[in-house]
Amino acid sequence: MAVQATTMMAGTRRASHVTKDWINNVAQPTVGDEKIVIINIGGKKFETYEHTLDQFPNTLLGSCERRKTYFDSKKKEYFFERHRSSFTAILYYYQSSGILERPLNVPEHIFLEEIEFFELTDVIQKRNESETKKQLEENSDSNEELPHNKFLKTIWVTFENPNSSTFSKCLAVFSLCIIVLSIGVFCVETLPSLDDSKPITKVYPNGTKTTSPGKKANARVFFGLNAFCTTWFTLELIIRFLVSPNKIRFVKAFLNILDLLSILPFYITLALSGHAGGVGVLRVMRVIRVARIFKLSRHSRGLYILGKTLHSSLNELIMLFLFLLMGVILFASAAYYAEHQENRIMFESIPHSFWWAVVTMTTVGYGDIAPITLSGKLVGTLCALSGVLAIALPVPVIVSNFEYYYKEEMNRKEREERLRNKNEKEDALAGTPTERTISYRSLNQFVPKSPFLERKLLERELRSAHSTPDPLRRRDFSHYSPAAVHKKNGAMKIKPRDAIKEVDEISEDDHTDSGRPQRTETNI
Repeated sequence: MAVQATTMMAGTRRASHVTKDWINNVAQPTVGDEKIVIINIGGKKFETYEHTLDQFPNTLLGSCERRKTYFDSKKKEYFFERHRSSFTAILYYYQSSGILERPLNVPEHIFLEEIEFFELTDVIQKRNESETKKQLEENSDSNEELPHNKFLKTIWVTFENPNSSTFSKCLAVFSLCIIVLSIGVFCVETLPSLDDSKPITKVYPNGTKTTSPGKKANARVFFGLNAFCTTWFTLELIIRFLVSPNKIRFVKAFLNILDLLSILPFYITLALSGHAGGVGVLRVMRVIRVARIFKLSRHSRGLYILGKTLHSSLNELIMLFLFLLMGVILFASAAYYAEHQENRIMFESIPHSFWWAVVTMTTVGYGDIAPITLSGKLVGTLCALSGVLAIALPVPVIVSNFEYYYKEEMNRKEREERLRNKNEKEDALAGTPTERTISYRSLNQFVPKSPFLERKLLERELRSAHSTPDPLRRRDFSHYSPAAVHKKNGAMKIKPRDAIKEVDEISEDDHTDSGRPQRTETNI
């Protein structure tokens, strides 16, 4: 009996040992001398040459020893219960000898999970390095460097990163309120009903007139509000400049230039208020104050996405401008020669006709200038149709760029949310080296209050932790005693029998997908 048992055990070991030659001999399809590998991804089959996969022997598909676990000898194929759309790009990585591009319809975190599963670790590292380099190049105007001094670093992060602390969030909200107040004052002070700075003229019954200066009460209020807002903007800009780790990059940043333009008009107005010849300069400075509205882009990711879209679509915008310029010159000239005999008042010259051509090509149609002759109306019809076509051609490209940056922003928020949840889980699982806490919900959603049943549930959890086929979900509970489980403060705590060993808690959410069946290993 002992000899027979030994023979059966040896036969089992020989049967479980699968070599590359054995798999090749299981009637795999061939084309000439080339063997074809059939890969089944969730019911969808992919075929490729074996030498294509062998280019990368350090990956799951490139190593016969690693992929043999998933070989189905009956169907003569490799079966993986994985994401289909992602695998198309992964298979192309082998076929193109190293080119990996994420499909646009696949979320980034799912694609990264598939890359990790198929053991393309080198690709992930290179991809992360290239993306990091690309982000640094694209965000060269944002100071990624940090001051070496701890105090200066705290101030810099407080102003530049509103999500770094509660105080920085409050500071960002306060700054946003000041920006809104400044823009509101800029608009409201132009209302005629609030303009009391004009001289007041009184007419008496005997016909005499007296003129007295206005009270200027509202003007003083508006001046005080502008002075308060400008003072805050000035202090903010000076503080950020002083704590900036790279002064040259700070000065060249586009948003910082806008911040400087938003405060200069106030000081220039004060300096020229006593000079009679500075009226034109004062008007220009007051117009420049509208640049403060661009300060909102610091607090709005939507405006940031719009700015990135316009920057990346610069070539398309230039092409659109050229189309409109050519159309304006062409149709303004045609309309002038068609209307100058009978409608000379509206179409006085070709430059005067530019306004009509612009309004018509953009399909606005104010109606202040309109042709009256048959030839003029025909020119207007062609002008409107040409404007629709000229505007419609580059718009899809601009929309595509906007969708790209919008998806990138959504992926960034999703990564931050996942990282925040992961940190919260790590903080919740962190405990002293002598005691670990397992919440009721991690064992069962409805845990009975009976101590006997609680102990049974924990013993089952401990047994499943050892028997799970996924090595990433295994935990070292061998040094824990189920009998030492007790209930305290609404949680189940486990104490070790003797010496305590460090337990590396691995969250199940980090390695499994609740909406995706787990892979099963086929013994050959």
